[in-house]
Amino acid sequence: MPYGNKSLHFGHVGGVFVPADCFARFLKDRIGADNVRFVSGTDCFGSPIDEGYRKLKESGIFEGTIEDFVQQNHEAQVKTLENYDIELSIFEGSGIGKCGEIHQKLTNEVLEALYKNGWLKAIDSKQFYDPQAKMFLNGRQVIGRCPVAGCKSEQAYADECSLGHSYAPQDLIAPKSSVTGVVPEMKTVRNWYFDLPAYRNFLNNHVEAMRKDKNVLDVVTNDIAEFLAAPIIYIKNENFEDYKKLESKISKH
Repeated sequence: MPYGNKSLHFGHVGGVFVPADCFARFLKDRIGADNVRFVSGTDCFGSPIDEGYRKLKESGIFEGTIEDFVQQNHEAQVKTLENYDIELSIFEGSGIGKCGEIHQKLTNEVLEALYKNGWLKAIDSKQFYDPQAKMFLNGRQVIGRCPVAGCKSEQAYADECSLGHSYAPQDLIAPKSSVTGVVPEMKTVRNWYFDLPAYRNFLNNHVEAMRKDKNVLDVVTNDIAEFLAAPIIYIKNENFEDYKKLESKISKH
């Protein structure tokens, strides 16, 4: 599902929709067109949409609401797919019309069921807030220096730098809002989080079963196993000198 922040480019069409369209046509030929549904649509939610809309709004290029922005891009995507003769059964939007209503209803039902069954936990955490723009900032709307000792990345976002180090948002050094340029505040918010450690044993067993399947590439099981490993603890830059002094004292004794 392409984001609703822009029209489709040829990478979308040639890399995603043409192969899928070929497969759908093949299935229609083999099992009958009435038995095949080729479904896609515009993803109407996400930070790329928020950021794209904000930039166009501030520059004066676009004057409507964010809903108007997404609708315009959705219509452009539909037109492109029609021009390339892509035979989709459904191409709607996750926030548009009847499809949007169903998407919202189903999403709420799934999340509420997960929460009631203990798979989601409500946790208070710190999040960057721009007092000038009066908005919470997503991960890519905050820029600063990586707090991980020894990291040479010149670009660090809210919780991950360009070299792949992860850290708590409050540890980011010299944070700045990319929206207004001001230093953001840290505000407490309550969100739902998956209890990921609760899945570890199940996934470890699943990975071992996958390793025995000759049709599963090693890269798949290796990547999952790496994700399930214990987290790496990094030393913050501001504590690095203290750590080196302590290490020196220990080595002398």
